[in-house]
Amino acid sequence: MNRLSKLAIFLVIAMGAFFSSCSTEEPHIVCGREWNPALQLVADTTSEFELINPMIVQFRYGTGFDFPTLKIAFYEGTAANKGKEIWKYETKVNEKVSVYTLQGHSKRGGLMTAAEMTRHHAPGQIVIEATTGDRLLAVKEITLIKNKQ
Repeated sequence: MNRLSKLAIFLVIAMGAFFSSCSTEEPHIVCGREWNPALQLVADTTSEFELINPMIVQFRYGTGFDFPTLKIAFYEGTAANKGKEIWKYETKVNEKVSVYTLQGHSKRGGLMTAAEMTRHHAPGQIVIEATTGDRLLAVKEITLIKNKQ
């Protein structure tokens, strides 16, 4: 390999490292029907669930959590017109973690259904919020629909 090729490869690697360090993932909530255990990520992401669909909720922060507690709350309505709180889950977190996942086992086996996860057993709009203290970190709107069967 000649000197010019080595320099070009070095520049490409340096630029890649620079741009990857500049980009940080914005905090967001992902909801989906499937779980990829190898990657520890929600797969098959969507914003519309049949009441009987499996549902997993994952909050992704991008960097290590820089706050001590995380609260994930479910509300009726939309982000613009939020209704009453259905339920919430609060947990302690630390800087070693940048992703938090809510999933559970259904009474019928397998993952919790959308109706079980949201604790809302009728079609409608649901808002999921991730907060710490008084700071809103991320919001996700989902729609629950009747079973198509």
